[in-house]
Amino acid sequence: MLNLQSKFGQKLMTIGNWVASLVTINLVWFVINLPVLIMLILSFTLPLNQTYAVTMTLVTIMLVAFTMPATTAAYHAVHEWQTTDSGSFIKVTWHAYLQALMHWQPNLLGAVFASGWLILLRTTTGNVMLHVATLVYGLVLLTVWNGWNYSQFEKQSLLALMVAHPVKLVLSAVATVILFALNFELHLIFFILLFSMSLAALATYRLFTPRPLTKDATEQQS
Repeated sequence: MLNLQSKFGQKLMTIGNWVASLVTINLVWFVINLPVLIMLILSFTLPLNQTYAVTMTLVTIMLVAFTMPATTAAYHAVHEWQTTDSGSFIKVTWHAYLQALMHWQPNLLGAVFASGWLILLRTTTGNVMLHVATLVYGLVLLTVWNGWNYSQFEKQSLLALMVAHPVKLVLSAVATVILFALNFELHLIFFILLFSMSLAALATYRLFTPRPLTKDATEQQS
């Protein structure tokens, strides 16, 4: 029988709590965003006509109501997790989502830019140069959005963060793209259900706030 009081047992419990925290935060984000994901899948099957325009209008509204505040909530939950080391975040993420709903101006602005990028992504597929430019534009938007979400819980403005740490913000955006691309390129669809958003938020947090050295590691260095 496994002894949870042993050193190995303690490490196993730590890993289990770590995975549980990631999954809990991501599941709440996924459930909130499920209507948006379904609508996005539908939009990519429609021809570029009036129905598509109406669908993208609904997508924009859903981004304001679901995706933008839910993403901010995921960042908030990761921040709480890393500062309190708790292991259960259903209520934390949900309450953070409800609070983020009140910030309708940045949610609306982010939704308009995001839906505009989705439309460009769809309409520029026939032109390689424009399509590449659209992808770069999307990476810039994601960089700014990740920075804004991180800055909500740190004593630093978005502009100051972008000026001080442009490379870290770009790396954060690249990590986010990779974590979501895994769902399609490697057919790991479960990733978006369990890990994609929470891992992306954790990657951003860790880029700016590395975990402090343990006592043993500090003694070894000295």
